[in-house]
Amino acid sequence: MSKTMLVNVTHAEESRVAILENGVLADYEIETSNRASLKGNIYNAVVENVIPSLEAAFVRLGGDLKGFLPLDEVNFKLLPSRGEARSRGRIGQHLHSGQRLMVQVVREPFAGKPPTVSTYFSLPGRFLVLMPGVDSSGVSRKIEDSGQRDKLKKIVEELKPPEGFGLIVRTAGMGQTKTELQRDLRYLLRLWESVQRASRAAEFPGLVYRERDLVIRTIRDHFSPDIDEVWIDSPEVFERASEFFEDVVPTKAKVLKLYAGDRPLFNKFNLEEQIESIYKRRVPLPSGGEIVIDGTEALTAIDVNTRGSARSGEAEDAAVQTNLEAAAEIGRQMRLRDLGGLLVIDFIDMMKTGNQKKVEKAMRDGMKGDKARYDITRISKLGLLEIARQRIKGEKMGASYATCLACEGYGLVKNVESAALSALRKLQARSTRGDFGRMRMGVPNEVAAWILNNKREELSALERRHNIKVVVEGKGTLRRHEAEFETFPRERVEAPPALASPDRSLPPLPPDAAELKRALQEEGGEPPEVETPAAAAGGADTEGPSEGGAKRRRRRRRGGRGRSRGGAVSEGAVLQDAPREAEDAESEDEEEITTSAPPPTVPAPAAAAGGNGEWEGEGGEEADTEGDPALAEDAEPGTGEPRRRRRRRRRRRGRGVPAGEAAAPPPANGSQEPVPMPMPAPPPPPRPPREQVPAEDEGVFVPKHVRADQLMPAAVGRTGEQRPAGGGGRGRGRRRRRGGGDGGGLLEE
Repeated sequence: MSKTMLVNVTHAEESRVAILENGVLADYEIETSNRASLKGNIYNAVVENVIPSLEAAFVRLGGDLKGFLPLDEVNFKLLPSRGEARSRGRIGQHLHSGQRLMVQVVREPFAGKPPTVSTYFSLPGRFLVLMPGVDSSGVSRKIEDSGQRDKLKKIVEELKPPEGFGLIVRTAGMGQTKTELQRDLRYLLRLWESVQRASRAAEFPGLVYRERDLVIRTIRDHFSPDIDEVWIDSPEVFERASEFFEDVVPTKAKVLKLYAGDRPLFNKFNLEEQIESIYKRRVPLPSGGEIVIDGTEALTAIDVNTRGSARSGEAEDAAVQTNLEAAAEIGRQMRLRDLGGLLVIDFIDMMKTGNQKKVEKAMRDGMKGDKARYDITRISKLGLLEIARQRIKGEKMGASYATCLACEGYGLVKNVESAALSALRKLQARSTRGDFGRMRMGVPNEVAAWILNNKREELSALERRHNIKVVVEGKGTLRRHEAEFETFPRERVEAPPALASPDRSLPPLPPDAAELKRALQEEGGEPPEVETPAAAAGGADTEGPSEGGAKRRRRRRRGGRGRSRGGAVSEGAVLQDAPREAEDAESEDEEEITTSAPPPTVPAPAAAAGGNGEWEGEGGEEADTEGDPALAEDAEPGTGEPRRRRRRRRRRRGRGVPAGEAAAPPPANGSQEPVPMPMPAPPPPPRPPREQVPAEDEGVFVPKHVRADQLMPAAVGRTGEQRPAGGGGRGRGRRRRRGGGDGGGLLEE
């Protein structure tokens, strides 16, 4: 049987070593830059925590790297004495937090567990293993020949290792002379001295000694005299391997060869397909059957199936043939995949006991060359065979593969309908809280399409029920079983303040509304129709006695000037405009209240010459001086006649009486009894005064007997209502002064 070792190190990120037996992959090692091997490294460690319940301690090896130190791996001879007997005892009797010690990694990290460390050190050489702190020596259990074992034990006694050091002869030392073993021992002693010096010089925690790289380590541990060739495809690694062969096995240096072909080394020996098979779940067998390997956290389950095996002959014979092939392949797969822990194999049922023993023997033969310790049980009545194998390092699959993000290592994903319904249930549960107004639900694209096409009515009903808005959004970055929910608060709409409350009364009505309300209450009828600005009549002026002898005058006018709010006009006073707020900027309401008793009525003459005391209105209206104490009291000096005050008003377009409408006649009995009016609403706050009206001595002079519409055609006034002489009523027209001079001029309405 020919054996060949192949070393592929063309890429710095990955190193691979394979051993072939007759062209079949028998052993395989791989190491990547992101997953370097820790086994064999020596560290200065600091005890972080002691766990009495586990009889173990956790130590810090450096940086974020931690180690697990069980009580079984504590060498009491190397630890400093704490005043107690050096026996097993409890973990707390030997270790405490903050204690410094030197440890070696004996097991690689696995499945999120930290690496296992020990204070029993072992330095492997080519033929020997040096064990500081141990007094015993022995021979490897892989050497089963009793003659060879006795011979090697005698050589070890003649080597006379130093006190406090133990030795173990490796499988490669079988057949070696005493000189070869002595040279290996001297090399290991020098190595231990260098480790101790480095430990004293290094910091705590920190790395003290790093194990050799994959290539040298594999050659040291797996090279045997029956290997015919060692091919290496890197010149640098070839030089290092040549030096190692010269130091350790100079007689075998000729088997080392450098590969310089264009074709990749592993492809030349047809290894790539065999390497890929060790990562597959199903492994075919020569007879047509197969084995299925499924790993779990607790154990590894292996099932043997006949599948496409031949059905000719008896079923027992076919089952035995398939089981024998499966036993040999399972032993090989355990070495290639580095399967450790508990393994349960379900062979095909066999009725005969002899056939079961054949399969058990084939299983032991298949694991004979395994370097890991193992224990095999017999096939149970259920057809199961159990194997406990030492976990030397992590599974090789972890160096090249990562856990699937879609299924998280389970191997299955949800279908579209199940994922969509699951997302809808989460949405319904979240909507019952009622603490949001809009939600954005992100799901995979295919799930979003299914929801919008099949569950649109359910979404609408959910929105109406909870008064929310749901937006379904497809996201290609999400996995099938994932969903994202983002909520947005409701938009708060502030309600307007209440018009009235127990501690607040209703606000006052606007002047126009208050006046209309009083008119409706007095008349008891419907509100009057609103007149257009072109045909609207001027505001009516009424006057009459009020309570307390006061006389109220109410005027409704547009854009009037020269009125003071709520008071009489005095001599020399400046009249100001005080309009009320209304929709029409030209409309104003004005009230004047006098508190003095009404003076005697002075009849206005129908005509007067010279301009003084001559009043004329449009349509024959006369000026009214009743109810104006300022006019009654202001008399010409020396004459005893009252000095009439003239007022200038601007004629407004469209203020006349509409065509066809006659002026209101005076009462039949000639009485001018005032109509009592209710008290007006409180006036609004005064507005800033407008420009002042010039005094009567600063008025604009107009030629006598010239009408305003003739002088200014644009200022077309409203025809007033002519009142008979002696009438107590007041005209509705707008008065305008014509002429000039002191006390002169003609007022026209």
